[in-house]
Amino acid sequence: MAVGDWQLAASSQSPTAIPMHRFEDLAQRLIEGSLAHVLRERLSANEVLRALVRAIEDAQVLNEHGEGLAPNHYWVTLSEQDLAPLEYFQPNLADELAENVRQTILHMGLKMDMAPRILLRGLSEMPPHHLRVTARWVPAELPVANTAALAASRSPLPRHPFLIVDGRRQVGLDAKLLRIGRSRDNDVILDDRRVSRHHLELRWQPAISRFLCVDLGSSGGTKLNGYPIKECTLEAGDVLSLSGCDIIYGEEFSLHSTGSFPSGDTASLTGG
Repeated sequence: MAVGDWQLAASSQSPTAIPMHRFEDLAQRLIEGSLAHVLRERLSANEVLRALVRAIEDAQVLNEHGEGLAPNHYWVTLSEQDLAPLEYFQPNLADELAENVRQTILHMGLKMDMAPRILLRGLSEMPPHHLRVTARWVPAELPVANTAALAASRSPLPRHPFLIVDGRRQVGLDAKLLRIGRSRDNDVILDDRRVSRHHLELRWQPAISRFLCVDLGSSGGTKLNGYPIKECTLEAGDVLSLSGCDIIYGEEFSLHSTGSFPSGDTASLTGG
């Protein structure tokens, strides 16, 4: 995937993969430090670290000098059952995880263009004691574009979804229906002859609070994370490819825990 002047590094050929003995050394240091304290036995610190390393390896890019550059955005999805108590007892959970990501990146010998950013999400359908990590490198200080064509139908959407288009601009998604394509009457215009005039639509699904991506019979097709699709719901960190024109779908998350926490779950965390 090309992202501006940067390219994804092939993880299978990456020189930054951590040898097992080095991974174990890093895991030992982090697990004995803040990571185990943050997770409070809700998740395996070792498995969290492995998931982060895999995400870094899969999403690292090469800069114009051919140097490995680590992803800077990490979407971490957990069970709501796990995330709520974790955030309640550790309000700076995202910062703690970000510091562990930073140390891991340094250990892998990759460069960083900004501090890692962790965005947390709790899902009711996620099994307890499991997590999913999706990482992407997002160019810093992108110009922000609005979807002006649907101004009348705008309303705030949960988690503030956005698109990174070709690594050159960020588009905030504040309408429940958006059309993407080459024609000037689209909400998001892609000036690329490979893209169909009306290539795909993003349709907000209020029942599940997600966008449904629907290919509109485009000539070149649409891929989601490398797989051809006709329609599919989007997750933060997904990469859409419209006949080779790449778009990253992202979301902003906020803390879930804002009030007191039930005493029953407190006991399960503290061993009482």
